[in-house]
Amino acid sequence: MASVKSSLVCIALLFFLNGIAQKTIDTIATTVGNFSIPIKIQLPKQTTAKSPIYFFVHGGGWNGGTQNEVPPATLSGDADILSDALGIIYVGLAYRCKGNNASFADAINDLESSVKWFLDNASRFNADTARIGFGGASAGSTLSAVMAQKYPNCKVYVGAEGMYNLVDQDEKKSPFPNSEARKNYGLETEDKSKMASAYYNLRDKPPASLLLHGKEDRLCHYTQSIHFAEKIKVAGGKANVLLYDKINHTCLSAAYPDVFKKSVMEIVYLFISEFNIKNISIETIQNTLDTRLENQYPSTSITESKIIGLWKYNNEHLFFKSNGKGEVKLNNSVNDFNYIIKNDSSTIILQEQKERIFYLRKNNSTMFELFTDNTEKIYRVFDYFKQENYSK
Repeated sequence: MASVKSSLVCIALLFFLNGIAQKTIDTIATTVGNFSIPIKIQLPKQTTAKSPIYFFVHGGGWNGGTQNEVPPATLSGDADILSDALGIIYVGLAYRCKGNNASFADAINDLESSVKWFLDNASRFNADTARIGFGGASAGSTLSAVMAQKYPNCKVYVGAEGMYNLVDQDEKKSPFPNSEARKNYGLETEDKSKMASAYYNLRDKPPASLLLHGKEDRLCHYTQSIHFAEKIKVAGGKANVLLYDKINHTCLSAAYPDVFKKSVMEIVYLFISEFNIKNISIETIQNTLDTRLENQYPSTSITESKIIGLWKYNNEHLFFKSNGKGEVKLNNSVNDFNYIIKNDSSTIILQEQKERIFYLRKNNSTMFELFTDNTEKIYRVFDYFKQENYSK
């Protein structure tokens, strides 16, 4: 641990001696056995007063990790905008997952150790330890919601598509975590599941909470957020649930620009109120968001030259050729398709076994598909790859 702290001193001195020499810092917060637990710190570019701290816990179903390495620390999608706009320090926390043969309790220990490390070194980052917050997405919401109850100085909590009650869980509505995931992550008993449920571990006057959820979430049912908010209010806290129609399991991705903007602005209002941040221009933040998101909206002008090449979504590959021809590769099967471009509706119509509708984004590097499956709206994003990368 001494070597870790020495490393931090050098990094912190470099930051302050050079003004804004380094805005994002990646380092190691603690070690557990042969595992190094990373931490990612994003500092606002220009601040004079001490900054509030927002700890973010990544999702991923508690999957990932190897015998030697834990999954990396990441930041929430709003960090790049709000760190500077509101003068907040964003801190991404990492933890041992199932691939590390770890448990939920191990993950909490990792998170607690990393938070302690940061708070112990808060003065080097000009951080205000009296104003902290927690947030997480998906599986990270379960962990972060528990963490938020452990710190009296936690003012805010933001949970996206979260699971907060693992005891009264209907696996038909919320298949995460299923019985196998529970067993593999040390949650096989009701007592352990209750320990991992913020719903049953609220402190007195819980932090003001914002819960984001899609109504078509097929992993974590949106009623988890509704019931958690109700419990927070009973315990004397404030809670706001923001639900989105036709959205599955993401509320803070720029891939859904309107949803992302709404979510980020609600976070802005929460942070300003509960962190007591003064002199903020809401209009400036809105304009910044509009600029950042402009290329995420569908293109209104599609040409064949913009789509020729390879597009990938997981294990499905679409290869658009010239003259309205193409091939789709899914697992080990390859089929031909025809396509037409319809600029009157800004769509690409792919005619395979059934008609499929795609939209090209203004950034020309992603296209997305919308379709209905068993009355549910499915949204899939395909990323562009160079033509020469394509192979049957």
